[in-house]
Amino acid sequence: MKIIFLILLNLNLLFSMEIFDVTNETAKIKVSNLNAGHSGIIIKEVDKNSIILTQAVVIESNNENSTIEFITKEILPQDAIPTTKIRPQNGDKFVLNHLYKTSLLIVPNLKAKNELLKIYPNYNFLNEDFFAAHLKVIDMPAPTKDVISNFAQAQEIGTIFVVIKQKLYILDSITFKIIDTVSLKYNDNSTNVPFLTKIKDIKKGFWSFGNDQIQNYNKYYSELLEIK
Repeated sequence: MKIIFLILLNLNLLFSMEIFDVTNETAKIKVSNLNAGHSGIIIKEVDKNSIILTQAVVIESNNENSTIEFITKEILPQDAIPTTKIRPQNGDKFVLNHLYKTSLLIVPNLKAKNELLKIYPNYNFLNEDFFAAHLKVIDMPAPTKDVISNFAQAQEIGTIFVVIKQKLYILDSITFKIIDTVSLKYNDNSTNVPFLTKIKDIKKGFWSFGNDQIQNYNKYYSELLEIK
């Protein structure tokens, strides 16, 4: 497990709360009626520093509290960061929706993108060409859930914005669960594949599996997000 010191992160600006009833795999927080699928980080305060111990995701919630489950996946894949065996304990804090305002865009056209930029002016959207370039490098013209999620986490992106048929689906990058939906208004039904990007000719490698291309943008992402 990696030690990560939060030097630039102002925790007072985030929604954090103490954890209790901690087990090896779960803990509880005194926050009610959360949607399953929201994620965050567990931090321990040491002197004047805060250390990220692990990530966690909301798995249950009721009218009194919520249950979170710890994620054993590495937070940042960097071998230079020292490791620790510190486990979450009662009194440590859960920072809900960590990095949620840093997002990846998957949109069908420019008008859809401009609509999102207008609605979410305080969000930091990674330029979609970076993700498209990554798909070209790995020979993946039709990105899977794992490819999208792993890329987002590697870039420290908290949410994925996917627009399908003038509706925005906001996904948690760790759980790939839909945490919110928003109806959009823009006059353009055109689509680009695999999404709006200046990167062209993303092709499947000879030994790669999966689709050669996305034939129908709306159909592909509806099935990927399991939208009926």
